[in-house]
Amino acid sequence: MLTNSPVTKVSVSVKAILDGTGLVDDYFEVDHGEVRNRLRTKWDLCRRIRSWRPDLLIVLTGPRDSKQHFSELAFFKLCGVRAMPNMSLEERTAPYRWVPERRRYEYEAERLARSVRSLGDARLDDSTSWDLRLSPTERERALEAVKPARGTAGLIVCSIGAALEIQDWGAENWLAMIEKLTVATDGYGLAVVGAASEYERSEAMRIRWRGPSVNLCGRLTVRETAAVMKHADVYLGHDSGPMHLAAAAGVPCVGIYTAKNQAGTWFPYGNQHRVIFHDVPCAGCQLSECTVYAKRCMTSITVAEVLGAVEDLLLQVGSAGFGAMGKALVAG
Repeated sequence: MLTNSPVTKVSVSVKAILDGTGLVDDYFEVDHGEVRNRLRTKWDLCRRIRSWRPDLLIVLTGPRDSKQHFSELAFFKLCGVRAMPNMSLEERTAPYRWVPERRRYEYEAERLARSVRSLGDARLDDSTSWDLRLSPTERERALEAVKPARGTAGLIVCSIGAALEIQDWGAENWLAMIEKLTVATDGYGLAVVGAASEYERSEAMRIRWRGPSVNLCGRLTVRETAAVMKHADVYLGHDSGPMHLAAAAGVPCVGIYTAKNQAGTWFPYGNQHRVIFHDVPCAGCQLSECTVYAKRCMTSITVAEVLGAVEDLLLQVGSAGFGAMGKALVAG
């Protein structure tokens, strides 16, 4: 797998997520900034890939404009890749598709599955397709870590971290939310997960929880965090890595979403989730920080909306339950 190094302080590498699954033989991890800006770095990378002699390239990066596409195509040809089944101009520059019945754009997972359909069916509706193949050790570590938070009614897992400032709902909202949620969900425990840098902010929220709770920020690996999700009845958080881990683990999620991306593309896959997304006039801005409209897509989301979504999912979980939902170079 060819991938860039983490681009933010709270991001994790692809290797940290997939290592141990047996899905990837090895990694070409490169510094994102250097690859974009330094010709020598690109040439060194090209030589490393050529020495591996890959037969097939599978591209899992986002849509490109025509200039980016031809630049990438030329690079991989120089790398000596023999077959590139999803590197046609039409496929690589195709925008996300609108799904009328859902009134939003296709999931990123659907776009990726469509782009590699010549290799087979990705079986997105099969829970085994999302399996991270957690080891017994990872599961045991997660079980021990989450024990202090097990409530008589169940467990809510939450993360208030965000990779970008524009994705952050705000400390004031989270504190108000947790004070109402702990009353509405009496008997549930709370486990807070995230990066070590999020520990203090998460602790300020956790201490307001009336039932059993634990702050696991910075205490677990990303895969152990995925194992913690297996114990959750509901997950609550921003559009973030932990939320997508929870969705992959089959946990119903309440996601608080900025409108920086097209509606639907990065929502958790499946109908069992509740996404709170406000379609403001400036939606699709792709900004990392909002300096014009003061994040109106996020600030307009109310505590009552989020609380109602969590209560709705917990009612459904209580009544019906939810299930968990070759030699190739992969660039993603």
